[in-house]
Amino acid sequence: MSNINITNERESYQAVFALDVITAAGALILLGLASRPTFQRIKQRRFTAPGKNSARDGPLKTTLGTYLFLWPALLCLFVAYLCRFISDVLKTSGTIDYDADLGWNGRRGYSLTGSDYASSISALTFATTLATVFFTVLLNGGVWIHSSHVQENGTGISTPKTMSRIWNTFIMVAMLGTGVAAWGLGLEARDISTGSSGPDALLSWSNVMQHDRATRITYIVHEAIVVAASLSVSIEVWREYGTTNKNAHGSPERNDLARFAFTVVPLIWLRDIFIIYDIILLYVDTSGWSDSSVLASTFLLVICRQFANLAILGMVLWGAWRMGRSVSMFGGSYA
Repeated sequence: MSNINITNERESYQAVFALDVITAAGALILLGLASRPTFQRIKQRRFTAPGKNSARDGPLKTTLGTYLFLWPALLCLFVAYLCRFISDVLKTSGTIDYDADLGWNGRRGYSLTGSDYASSISALTFATTLATVFFTVLLNGGVWIHSSHVQENGTGISTPKTMSRIWNTFIMVAMLGTGVAAWGLGLEARDISTGSSGPDALLSWSNVMQHDRATRITYIVHEAIVVAASLSVSIEVWREYGTTNKNAHGSPERNDLARFAFTVVPLIWLRDIFIIYDIILLYVDTSGWSDSSVLASTFLLVICRQFANLAILGMVLWGAWRMGRSVSMFGGSYA
């Protein structure tokens, strides 16, 4: 591994590497904080709310529902950025092309064929993509369940409604299906597009997105569904805030939903803007852009996507933890 040396790369590359490390560390810290309440509730078998005669709603009526989405989401985010910063390091063994088009998520182009770790780098980029697909689905579900739970605790109105369950289940399945389908198509293009012995067999995910039309289109469909799902869950959060504000004005739950609506929803919209911008960049020649434009795009894509995700997860975790304290973790009408 003597040919690996990230300190020889440009300062901008080192800065992106540092941001990836910070994201992975942040996800690991939040994962640790979420682990105790998650497994505590599973151990206590708190699958239904106290006082409920029916288990029909299961964990949808307790904070466990939020944790069952939140904990694996944090695990997937940690795995994604662990793989990403390891591949950042390994890429320094090859040639990083600072004059090429920006890759997916603003990443620099690089040559896998000149690297002793080409196969490992390729595998890591695909692992990052798959973990990100699962993370996105789980994050959407966590925001949906948590906001519903807060509203029910504040108003006593049973949520989520049947139509909400059907729609959110459908859109999460659609997100998962298109994401995994795109990943599978990319894996096929990576491995057998020119035969297992050809250089294209070592394409990274970013390379496949640039060169394989079927993978690119399918993944764009996935990202479009992600944006649509984000907008849908945002509208649902605002609707639930309106209901709680009307029926439980001044309650802790009203204040919790207000913070959620005015903090988490804008972060979701900010992330969505840069998802769309990232898609646009797939069809734009950025090789002729000035250094300042390239660096601005790179850092905005990195910061406004991965740190927005971290902030959203942190808010959901804090909200779920607070619900357990304010509504009595071991008793009361809700959990």
